[in-house]
Amino acid sequence: MHFFPTLVFLFLLFSTYSPCTQAASSPAIDELESGYNTIVDENDQIILQSGLVLHVGDRYINEDNKLYEIVSIEGSLAKARSIESEPTLSLEMELMTVQGAANGNQPIIAIYHTHTDESYIPTDGNSTTPGKGSIMKVGDRFSSRLKELGYQPLHSKTLHEPHDANAYQRSRRTFMKLLERQPAALFDLHRDSGPLASYKTTINGQDAAKILLVVGRQNQNQATTLQYAKKIKATADKTYKGLIRGIFMARGNYNQDLNPRSMLLEMGTQYNTREAAEYSAALFADILPSIITPKPLPASPAPKATDTPMPGTTSSNDTNTNTKALAGNVSDIQESGVTVTNILSIIGAVMLGIIAYLYLSTGNWQEAKNKLYKFYKYEFTNFLGPRKKRKD
Repeated sequence: MHFFPTLVFLFLLFSTYSPCTQAASSPAIDELESGYNTIVDENDQIILQSGLVLHVGDRYINEDNKLYEIVSIEGSLAKARSIESEPTLSLEMELMTVQGAANGNQPIIAIYHTHTDESYIPTDGNSTTPGKGSIMKVGDRFSSRLKELGYQPLHSKTLHEPHDANAYQRSRRTFMKLLERQPAALFDLHRDSGPLASYKTTINGQDAAKILLVVGRQNQNQATTLQYAKKIKATADKTYKGLIRGIFMARGNYNQDLNPRSMLLEMGTQYNTREAAEYSAALFADILPSIITPKPLPASPAPKATDTPMPGTTSSNDTNTNTKALAGNVSDIQESGVTVTNILSIIGAVMLGIIAYLYLSTGNWQEAKNKLYKFYKYEFTNFLGPRKKRKD
């Protein structure tokens, strides 16, 4: 009977410690349900408009690499001070290029969507479509271009609805399952909210949607992930200037505490067309070979402005076919699992729990040691059976 409290204690400890149930530590509400926030500088000039929830201390590197920090917030208006200009977001930064798979296989790029209902009004008629948000079609285009470039895309369409404060907790389980495949990078594709002017651009003569990179400030990988974001922006600026809107450092972690090469991408606003967002997704894929080395494979030319549909862009009928084909590839990532690292962590937590319980129940280390010895001598021995004496 005395051992029963120990079992209860260890169960509670495991439930709290397990990464599967650990809180994702993102803000209670990470974005507005409607409308958007505006950030202005000391001269009341607009520097950012976004549906992301803002907090004092959040930072933003704009398109011209100027760094700002939010110092006050009143309603939907935030004021920021200019800190400095990033000296150079050059390709010769300290961050080393992420290598592809060492075994010669195509490196895996994982794609998922925390908010699977997000859509584009001009194309879809609504800003959200529960169960089948068109942000997943943007993920399809990103995936198809990655495959053309020599990567192995792993696109999860696991639903994490409803679109509420617990969405990141649900997507965390998907993220952990994706990690079991050891991807070279992971991308969480979202659609921001805000005025069209803040995200609309033209690249190579074709309408495109700007992309905002989001880095969580509340995780141990922040410095590494921020350098990774800077590397992405520097590469994009060299190839497709204006594609990356900036880098926003928000309160929360957005599951980036689990892997430093995880990035949240805001693919335009609800007023961009889905086609513009898909085009930007293909352009974004084009910059990755400079950051993550793919296995050399023949790739089609970079997306160009044409009157015909872009290679890999799917119609509604094609999407149904592709979805069925993708189902076989992603079904195995929709079940929960525990990695070897997690198992070792759990064993360590159980051992610490036993030691803590014995000390608290006896009051001193000597009694705890004696109790542990008695448990081993009687309970554990009885469980395994009597120990046979060795004959000489």
